[in-house]
Amino acid sequence: MPVWEMVVAVALVVIALTGGFLLRLRYLAGRVGSFECALRPAGSRHWISGIAVFGYDELEWHRLVSLGLRRRRRFRRDDLELGPVHRRGQGGRVVDVHCRYRGEDFELAMVEDSHSALVAWIESAAPSQPTLF
Repeated sequence: MPVWEMVVAVALVVIALTGGFLLRLRYLAGRVGSFECALRPAGSRHWISGIAVFGYDELEWHRLVSLGLRRRRRFRRDDLELGPVHRRGQGGRVVDVHCRYRGEDFELAMVEDSHSALVAWIESAAPSQPTLF
């Protein structure tokens, strides 16, 4: 196989992967209720960039750098607890929020407006009714 054919084949694979990544990103960011949201597991020093999407009763979190459409994390509204907010930088537009979900601690980072939407989404849950049977 000549070198130029191999270079063309590699270029086509890179173009296909880049196109797939950009289409996935456009799909996720274009969904209603989506916002940029980084996640840092407890004990980690590194943030993982992602996109979160509000659902009816759950928050889906997708890793930003990935080719898969499947969510990486899902947080049910009733079990997600938000802790204190820490503002970043001088402007304070990006906030870090300590969270707890079913005994697991982690942090989320997002812009202030997205945090306000997250708080409103959690508080807007329908009251739970006790079941008789």
